[in-house]
Amino acid sequence: MESAERIIDFSKWGGVHWKIFSSLSMGYFMWGVIGTLAPLLYPSTDSIWILIIPIISQLVGDLAFSYISDAMLGRKTVFFITLLCYGIGSLLITISALFLNSNPIVILAGIVIGLLGVEGEVPVALSYASEIFPLKYREKVLVLFPNFDNIGAFIASLLAFIVLLNTNSYTLVYLSLGVFSIILIVFTLVIRYLIPESIRWLMEKGMKEKALSNIKVLPNKEERIKVEKLNKRVSLSRRFIFLVVISVSQFLTYGLMAFTVADYYFSGTVTFLIIAIANLGASAAGFIAPFLIDKVRIRVFSAFSYIGGAITMLPILALLSNFSLTLFYLLLILNMFFSEFAWAVRTILEPTLMPTKRRAFYIGLVRSANMISYSLSLYFTSSIDLTSFVLYNLALWLMGSAGAIYWYLRGYDVNYVPIEETSK
Repeated sequence: MESAERIIDFSKWGGVHWKIFSSLSMGYFMWGVIGTLAPLLYPSTDSIWILIIPIISQLVGDLAFSYISDAMLGRKTVFFITLLCYGIGSLLITISALFLNSNPIVILAGIVIGLLGVEGEVPVALSYASEIFPLKYREKVLVLFPNFDNIGAFIASLLAFIVLLNTNSYTLVYLSLGVFSIILIVFTLVIRYLIPESIRWLMEKGMKEKALSNIKVLPNKEERIKVEKLNKRVSLSRRFIFLVVISVSQFLTYGLMAFTVADYYFSGTVTFLIIAIANLGASAAGFIAPFLIDKVRIRVFSAFSYIGGAITMLPILALLSNFSLTLFYLLLILNMFFSEFAWAVRTILEPTLMPTKRRAFYIGLVRSANMISYSLSLYFTSSIDLTSFVLYNLALWLMGSAGAIYWYLRGYDVNYVPIEETSK
């Protein structure tokens, strides 16, 4: 089946790739919308459990759906199950806003079910993308489509800001976001019927005939590229630990600075505006990162991203002695640029360093460390002052920087290297 792998890796970009890219992008876009609902709900309840309970749901989704995808159902089938979770969650939120006076328990249930699917889809989507996109575009795509999470969060928080500013009604905020999510789900459902199953997953499971039939949807013309070879190896256990370190660092610093800082230390429409501005910065960086990845090796880009993130926390720390909201917005955008660059490192390395047989589940395990540490961090930071909060974020960035430096010295680049080599 080596020829099948070659067809995948050297295929020219075609219509099927656009369909796959659109399907994955829409999934991440809905992650941004649904994932923003809990921080948007927090100001009206002032309960920390509104933030923590959805994280527990995400932990379950990470482990359950990734395992099911690897062991039994593949990538495409799981996408429909996660989409069903989106639908049920969005419907509950809409019903609560329309008929139950925005009952927070029902809205929280909708968020929990929606995020169960959202987070469950993440390791599966990263696995699928790394397995099916041509080698020439793999890293770029692994950065671009996850960026739609930032775009979805930006649009959701901006929509919430506009609705609350003009109506002063949280009910209309939830209603608008619930209806918006349902429209997105219908569109995504149509696209997902048109994409193929992961050919590499089918080959791993011994389904050669199905793999060959799915290969036929790929363009039969080859893209000329220079394939790189690895000159070193890193054990799977060390790769896993490295990914946990940089993943926890990036996930927590993004979540705490893009959402939690707004909920804990600000109020009113400013809360929504901070979330919108943070995700606008991350979204903009998400369109720059693919071009940098194409020019800079992943080890260099990783060190640049995490060390840069740590450095950008210093002016934010200095600002606290003479606080200016406008300057905070600007520094937050700068920090979110490096947060997005660090996420680009994760979305490239998590799938490409993990073996096909258990790729989604290993990614789910890495991300489960995020969920556990983020839940603990939400509880810990709820009782500290803003200066301590910023110092905690700086410490997390330094932890990620240490991991990135380790990989720069001991790891390897994955750019233009077949996934069978990078994941050995």
